[in-house]
Amino acid sequence: MNFKIVKYNIDDLVVDLKEMSQNLTDTCYKRSIKWKVTGVCQKGDVVIIALDQTDKVQNDYFFADVKAATVEDIEQEIRAHWQSGIYLLGIITINEEENVALYRREK
Repeated sequence: MNFKIVKYNIDDLVVDLKEMSQNLTDTCYKRSIKWKVTGVCQKGDVVIIALDQTDKVQNDYFFADVKAATVEDIEQEIRAHWQSGIYLLGIITINEEENVALYRREK
């Protein structure tokens, strides 16, 4: 089993969430070794994503703006995504008012 780390700058996420989502998904599946996201954390302006080798079902990974303003709203947003088969992997803080979530959806 192999392990890999990928890093993204928050500025890149802010500019184009869709492109960064595609980049992460491509990183996981467009090579001879397939990867799955096993962790996400943030240190300042850097998002660090841990990947483990996999031979299981592929997933789509995507970043999305968090629209919620309160903790309760965030819980409802997470639950709504979960009910649609979309699973939260982590939330990234852009600034005091902006957050981006990393989600996984099985193909």
